[in-house]
Amino acid sequence: MTTNEFLGERTRERDRFDLDLGDAFDVKASIVLLILTFLGTISATMLTADKLTAVPKVAQIPVIALIVISGILCVACLWPKDYLFDDLPETYTNWLADLGESDSERLEGVTSLSLELANGRITHNHALNRTKAWSLNGAFWSIALALFVELGVLAYIAFAIRPS
Repeated sequence: MTTNEFLGERTRERDRFDLDLGDAFDVKASIVLLILTFLGTISATMLTADKLTAVPKVAQIPVIALIVISGILCVACLWPKDYLFDDLPETYTNWLADLGESDSERLEGVTSLSLELANGRITHNHALNRTKAWSLNGAFWSIALALFVELGVLAYIAFAIRPS
């Protein structure tokens, strides 16, 4: 394997990786949205419960704020992005038909062009994934904090409130 073949293989692999990573972020953001729905339901139930003391109800204020923040960040992660993809093979076929060089020169030219385009896609798609990662990270920490507060409220209800 030559150096150019090695670099070409790595470049194409990274190009596919960035597209797959964007899909993985979307799946994870969807899971966080599912957890948000669960926590939102618990918060609404606690806020409307007549027999709860003020402490669990007041504790829902930061939980709801964190749920909203996490929801906004999930939507930002899931917002449609313009990922760049490799051209269809027919694009290269048409381009090659216009060249009058030998097969080896054409192959070298197409390989060079393909790697150049892939590097541009990698840069673009990586920037999109950084934004998704930032949004998902913020959504995760917000939802984790909301979950921690909610678990504290549930512990308070279980141990501090005596049934009447």
